[in-house]
Amino acid sequence: MEPTAIVDHEAVAGRGALPSSLPPEVATLVDQLGLSPHPEGGFYKETFRDARAVADGRAASTAILYLLPRGAKSKLHRLDASECWHSYLGGPITIVELNPTDSIGSNARGTRTTTLGRDLAAGQKLQHVVPPGTWFGAAPCEGTEYALVGCTVAPGFEFSTFEMGDEGALLSEFPDAAPWIEKLMAD
Repeated sequence: MEPTAIVDHEAVAGRGALPSSLPPEVATLVDQLGLSPHPEGGFYKETFRDARAVADGRAASTAILYLLPRGAKSKLHRLDASECWHSYLGGPITIVELNPTDSIGSNARGTRTTTLGRDLAAGQKLQHVVPPGTWFGAAPCEGTEYALVGCTVAPGFEFSTFEMGDEGALLSEFPDAAPWIEKLMAD
């Protein structure tokens, strides 16, 4: 996997002004938690970076708070590490995974969707792990005003190993997943 470097907006620009279109409850959460715009969509704050290191001095693990308001999305991307998502507040989100080997127990040639949320009776999951090298993204479910989740990455997240998806290449590789790809890659 050839990583594509992206800019750490928090380090470069600070938090910046919040969009005026955010509902008051969402804007309050962004402010109270000190969240910043995330390059793939939504808002985030790194809350933990393990002092223990693995290869090349990389942190053994990292954790963030990640807020997806209605209409936002985590664009399709992949990491070289496992990412565990945790549901905290708000409504459910759909996590979409694309894997060309169909090794994720799926439908539509390696496509899997998982609903992350707190309604266990409705089949939602409190946690979900995305394996390394898997293209994935997420969006709030219909009717969700916002979702506050946590993401734990091991080995630790590094922007230099984050690869943003290319819509055309993903559509070519995963034609059966076109509706999800188009939804998650749209600007």
